[in-house]
Amino acid sequence: MAYVEKRGNSLRVVVRVRGKVEAQRTFPLEAVEDARKWGDEQETAFGVVGRGRGRKRESVAPCRTLQDAPEPKPAADLPPSTTSYPLTLREALTRYLSEESPKKKGHEQEKGRIGSWLALPLADKRMVDVTTVELVEWRQAEEQRKGCRGLPISPSTIRNKLAILSAIYQHARSEWAMPDLHNPVRGVKLPKNRKGRDVRLTTIQREELWKELRNPIRKPYLYYIARLAALTAMRQGELWQIARWECWDKANVIHLTDTKNGDNRDVPLSTEAVKVLREWWVEQGRPTTGPLFPDVMRPGTVVRSYQKVIRAIRKRNPNFPHITFHDLRHIAATDLSKRLSNVLELSAVTGHRSIQVLKRYYNPDASELASKLG
Repeated sequence: MAYVEKRGNSLRVVVRVRGKVEAQRTFPLEAVEDARKWGDEQETAFGVVGRGRGRKRESVAPCRTLQDAPEPKPAADLPPSTTSYPLTLREALTRYLSEESPKKKGHEQEKGRIGSWLALPLADKRMVDVTTVELVEWRQAEEQRKGCRGLPISPSTIRNKLAILSAIYQHARSEWAMPDLHNPVRGVKLPKNRKGRDVRLTTIQREELWKELRNPIRKPYLYYIARLAALTAMRQGELWQIARWECWDKANVIHLTDTKNGDNRDVPLSTEAVKVLREWWVEQGRPTTGPLFPDVMRPGTVVRSYQKVIRAIRKRNPNFPHITFHDLRHIAATDLSKRLSNVLELSAVTGHRSIQVLKRYYNPDASELASKLG
């Protein structure tokens, strides 16, 4: 049902379906007919066929607040309204990408999400003209679309794209002098996240992966960065961007500063991890300063090279699981949990602030848990 109410020197139209706000928009005080027309259009889009129980839509009078609305003032005396915001979504996306996004650690990932919005015809509309209905249609299309591996787009991908769009709308309201701008993302129902991946590799599968990573045609650093990821649970960005030789005490600890969640963290190294790291250190000429992996210049470099390895393995062995580079962090968390029974100790090693998130990385084997029970 659409309601039109007077708020100060403007009119606000709110569309509710089963008590939930699905869309809302602000109009100038004199645009009563436009407000009612827009409300009717939104009702039609949302499939509202009547107002109230057992009553036809035509039998309901206009919202009571319209009857009390005063005579409209001359246009010169009216304050700026949302209809006077000329900024297009494309201009907002581009501005946010150049001014705000570079300040974030996840700039590269955010750049890709903003780029996907820029590629849509929707980007050419004014921000005030983008509706919740259009975003719902976009979400539904995304849910049907197939990704690069022929699998449906994951809910988290859709949620992340909507999150950055919502952040831009909120930023425009607070920082770009657009206080009355309505955020259409708020009315969009977010897709449910999938259950955590059950990521495991048998001993034979691990050996097959390490062997292919050692293949002379692969980049030399790829084996070492993947092995350290699977042994320490360090994130990809921590390994190639934050970890430095001067932060390694040449024993069993690497000190990380300013990690993804903003904290510093000391990563303890197992005997095997120390052996792998020392082997790479010797191969690099025993450096005393600089990044652990100086050849990695961009975040996508490791992932792309690693994906080639997995494709090569699966080509000759179709039963080999599709293990992403980030899945190595899952594997490490599960392996470490067998040695660190205290969940607080485990979260200190992996860098997870939330135990709930950590549980998504922990994939125990039921038979091993049964053996512990006796």
